[in-house]
Amino acid sequence: MVLLLIGGSPAVAGQDDPRLDPLFSRLQSTQDPREAAQIQERIWDLWMYSEKEDLNALMKQGTFAMAARDFELALESFNALIELAPDLAEAWNKRATLFYLMQNYEASVADVKKTLALEPRHFGAIVGMGLIYESLGDQEAALEAFKRGLKVNPHMPHIKEKSEQLARELKDRNI
Repeated sequence: MVLLLIGGSPAVAGQDDPRLDPLFSRLQSTQDPREAAQIQERIWDLWMYSEKEDLNALMKQGTFAMAARDFELALESFNALIELAPDLAEAWNKRATLFYLMQNYEASVADVKKTLALEPRHFGAIVGMGLIYESLGDQEAALEAFKRGLKVNPHMPHIKEKSEQLARELKDRNI
């Protein structure tokens, strides 16, 4: 069951935190993989944080439920979170991830689009869109999404490898 909430006033959305701009700038310029990992972690922390504890509780509950594959509780949590804080990009991203895991790609795409409308630099959502396209067999769209994600965050080696592999496969297919 979804946690009971106190209050329902709007949250300060994580993607509006003024600390994000310098973090993204540094993420673009650093060559140090450890520093990049720390910056990424800080960005995720800011995206997930709200000044309202009830929203943080819903975010944690939904995230833990999703990790435990309790999709019903996760969906209830993220739906409640979105209802209370519709401008919190990470709420939409978490639900997009849940829909992806549930193989509801249409709903996942819709939530990724909402995430990116709120936070165009959300490299997790951009890469998530690539994973959706890949699952649907659209390698070209997947590759474009991965490349776009790497422009925002060049420190995702797994995505870089995926992009290179997809590029090779597409090149071989078009020969």
